[in-house]
Amino acid sequence: MTSGLLARPPAEGARLIALSYLDQAADARPRLKDEDDADALHDFRVALRRLRSCLRAYDDLLQDSVPRKLARRLKRLAGATGPGRDAEVQLKWLRDRGPHLGPQQRRGLAWMLARLHGRMRDAYGDLREEVERDFPDLDCDLRRKLSAYRTQVFLDPGASSPTLGEATARILRNQVADLKSHLALVRQADDKEEAHKARISAKRVRYLLEPFAEDLPEAAPVIKRFKTLQDLLGDLHDAHVLEDELREAVEEAAAERTRRVLELSLADSPDPVRLRAERRRPRESGLIALARQNRERRDHLFAALESEWLHGKADELLRDVAALGETMAGAKAGDQAGDQAGDQ
Repeated sequence: MTSGLLARPPAEGARLIALSYLDQAADARPRLKDEDDADALHDFRVALRRLRSCLRAYDDLLQDSVPRKLARRLKRLAGATGPGRDAEVQLKWLRDRGPHLGPQQRRGLAWMLARLHGRMRDAYGDLREEVERDFPDLDCDLRRKLSAYRTQVFLDPGASSPTLGEATARILRNQVADLKSHLALVRQADDKEEAHKARISAKRVRYLLEPFAEDLPEAAPVIKRFKTLQDLLGDLHDAHVLEDELREAVEEAAAERTRRVLELSLADSPDPVRLRAERRRPRESGLIALARQNRERRDHLFAALESEWLHGKADELLRDVAALGETMAGAKAGDQAGDQAGDQ
């Protein structure tokens, strides 16, 4: 990221940050064609996510440079990266469950893995097609809108020019207040909506700080701690999502088994061996065992969240963020000119 951002004019600095994320997405896009590049989707997804967070945070400074229709196109493409990622994360956790299941229960695990793998394969295929179809025009339109803007220049030598640091400090105060309010509403392990909102709020604060890490060395440990909080909330969110997925899978597996038993029972010559096998080896038992293990994971993650971050335990971190905001607000427009003169 470009140094000296804090002292730049707000509208200019916000656009430079947004364009840097757009560059990251454009760089990752060709790599999506390589199925062996495991990081390509992650890099593309994160770049779009950071871009959307940037545009949201600095919406007032962008002076309608990103109209609603264009913002919806970006949101739709960013959303298309979600299903494949969710399936991939769930598969990663489930693959390690085999040793913790009995032989009969592993039938349910194998069924679940096949179900999610098929979903991931289809989602990635659809995503690659959508990116190739939609991203070039989206990239061009965003770049054109963000690369130019109108501004006023005041010639009064006594006038104080606003800076991106001041604007960001104001946004940061609001985002920190939002995060604090959501964390206060996470009271138990199944408060998934508030935990999800807290995760998004933590992510937005971190994304707001990261572009200034080069200008603010003291921001690095704060960003690292925010990453820890975000990861914990992310893991809790993944456990919530998988619980809903397993609940749906149990219902679907039970319905499939009932249909097979009915078909076997209605055959001209019903096979009693196959009927007994279907009745004795239901996939649902494995899925229910997985759901219990996932519930234990959820409760363990919530216990860690509660002991480390809830009930006011995040206040110290939030105070450190507030201090960073004060430092940001103190960056003066003249500092940038001095830095540039020193580089010549």
